[in-house]
Amino acid sequence: MRDLLDLKGASERVYRFMLVREGRALSPMGGNYLYAVMDRDSLKILYAGEAQNLLSSARDRWGEAVQMYGPAQIYMRLNISERIRKMEHDDLLAALKPPMNVSEEAKKD
Repeated sequence: MRDLLDLKGASERVYRFMLVREGRALSPMGGNYLYAVMDRDSLKILYAGEAQNLLSSARDRWGEAVQMYGPAQIYMRLNISERIRKMEHDDLLAALKPPMNVSEEAKKD
């Protein structure tokens, strides 16, 4: 797994995420986060989330991701501005369409 991950949103903006190494605590700050797995030779994004407190919220669907897709990694991007964090989240969702987010939206309809 790469330590740094640069992803393009639908707006073509690039967002840099940092791998959360095993044993390393997530930050209690606000930010965006991703669940990812290796799929052959590429990294597949399973879920994209945003949280006011990464430490308490970024693992909310972690068990589900591991159960459905196997060993996964968490990437995080610190961002304390809620407005910007949500905008970045929406931009990434529009570009990446992670399967766990798509299934989450289908449940709401």
